[in-house]
Amino acid sequence: MKRTVLVLLSISAGVNCWGQLTPGQKLEDFQNLASLYAKQYAPYQWKEQLFNYNLFKISPWVAMVQQTTDDLGFYEIMSEYVAALNDAHSVYLNPSDFSAYLGFAADIYDGKVLIDFIDPTVIAPGTYSFQVGDELVMVDNQTTADIMTNLSQFFSDANPVSTSRDAAGYIPFRAQIIDPRAEAVGATATVVIKRQAGNLETYTIPWVTSGTPLTKVGPVPFPQKTAPRLATAKNIPPNTPGYRIPLLYLTKSRLPMIKKAVLNFDVLQPVFNLPSGFVQRLGNGPSDVFFTGTYKSGGKTIGYIRIADFGPNDIAGAETSFDGEIAYMEQNTDGLVVDVMRNPGGDVCYTEDLESRLMTKSFHDAVFELRPQLSDVQAFQYAEQQAAASGEPNYVIEILQQQVRLVMRAYQQGGLTVPIPVCQIGSTRAPNTNSNGKLAIYDKPILLLTDLFSASAAELFASMFQDAQRGKNFGTRTMGAGGTVSDGNPAGYYSEGQANVTQGLIIRENPVNVAGYPKAPLYENIGVQADIQSDYMTTSNLLHGGADYVNAFTQAILAMIGK
Repeated sequence: MKRTVLVLLSISAGVNCWGQLTPGQKLEDFQNLASLYAKQYAPYQWKEQLFNYNLFKISPWVAMVQQTTDDLGFYEIMSEYVAALNDAHSVYLNPSDFSAYLGFAADIYDGKVLIDFIDPTVIAPGTYSFQVGDELVMVDNQTTADIMTNLSQFFSDANPVSTSRDAAGYIPFRAQIIDPRAEAVGATATVVIKRQAGNLETYTIPWVTSGTPLTKVGPVPFPQKTAPRLATAKNIPPNTPGYRIPLLYLTKSRLPMIKKAVLNFDVLQPVFNLPSGFVQRLGNGPSDVFFTGTYKSGGKTIGYIRIADFGPNDIAGAETSFDGEIAYMEQNTDGLVVDVMRNPGGDVCYTEDLESRLMTKSFHDAVFELRPQLSDVQAFQYAEQQAAASGEPNYVIEILQQQVRLVMRAYQQGGLTVPIPVCQIGSTRAPNTNSNGKLAIYDKPILLLTDLFSASAAELFASMFQDAQRGKNFGTRTMGAGGTVSDGNPAGYYSEGQANVTQGLIIRENPVNVAGYPKAPLYENIGVQADIQSDYMTTSNLLHGGADYVNAFTQAILAMIGK
């Protein structure tokens, strides 16, 4: 049987193109990808309204697929089709684990692509004369602008500024899972750098590669991916009713598990240096999931908590740790700075739980419009059955029955549900209380730090904070990744790619008016706008450990304390 199959495949592929996909195989796999999004993608109407992009109109894409002459060209079209959605959660992943690294990192500061990190494990000190703060001008006779334009065809970070910054980061770090032609980098790169004194210098730097380059479909390793988050004892939020457990798979709101080439992205250590005299509490221990401490300024004691992501391995343990820090900060500080910069998101319900520790009154919790599949209908039905079997009150069962009807109707109509709570039975959440029923919160002034790489559940955190008018959001707008996501979906059996799909749109408490966007109760693409604008991405902050930025947010929290 195996021999017969091989003979048939060799005939259909043609003698001269063994290993490359046939035109028919390419077309079938592209249609598979388009069908995946046609069936599951939630924000399709929003994308058509915002970008005039109709994912159902595939004729131009089919024509481009048919014009490709090799497999890598086909992968480029697959990536571009998904990237055109301008959706940070939705991405096409090529079946390759190949990457190449020049030993330094780059980002955009004051409109220029500057080197912001030199990896001493790759480039030994003294090997080259360039430094952090120097400008990256060209690589292999291509300008950085041209390279960024090419790379940004294959992914989107939901807004053009974040996408450009991500593309700048991918100049010295190429990942074929995103860039189909990353394998063509060669052994070395010719790099032109403009020093801070203004002189241009040219270097020949070796690429450090890993993994197996993908040149055509064949026996290449499949990229590693994170296993699905199952409802284990460690990742079920504490006090979760049993009937909610079947629905926890819906609560993922995190960027794809791909390395973002941005400094301190999803890293516990903050991107800036904290003031002299900062007394650190958490952040050095092997099991720490927060970076915390205090410092004094203007005669006041200011607390600092960095939440690097919202996807801890042990939710209950993380919440216990957070409770301890909140209790300490409540007793020992005058105001609190909470940092969700460069946070990729994570679990929606865990995010909401942490938010409840900062709230002094009831707030609008996480609700979303779902593009349901049959499995979603069955999950809601099972939740209703579990509630009845465990003796939940009648009002709980009635609400779940209503949700089953809403999900079933949307499934039958092929559209979106009305907003449905993700973590609670209702759409409001009370502040956190301890086992004695007493408030266990921080009730003094709070400043929340956000930036263009605060994404997904981190944006939910920022939007709930802002909608409740709990404090001030400081920094820049967030990314605009405003949905719940399913990942690792097969996207063509011949080409072996995968795709992540946004299945639900998270809905804010009230519509927001933001220049350049329609009025809408969303942060998808729109992001969450900062109340106090301060952009970290300046050359001065890069060269001085973020001193300007730290001083600015310190003055902002002191002003809030003073009021």
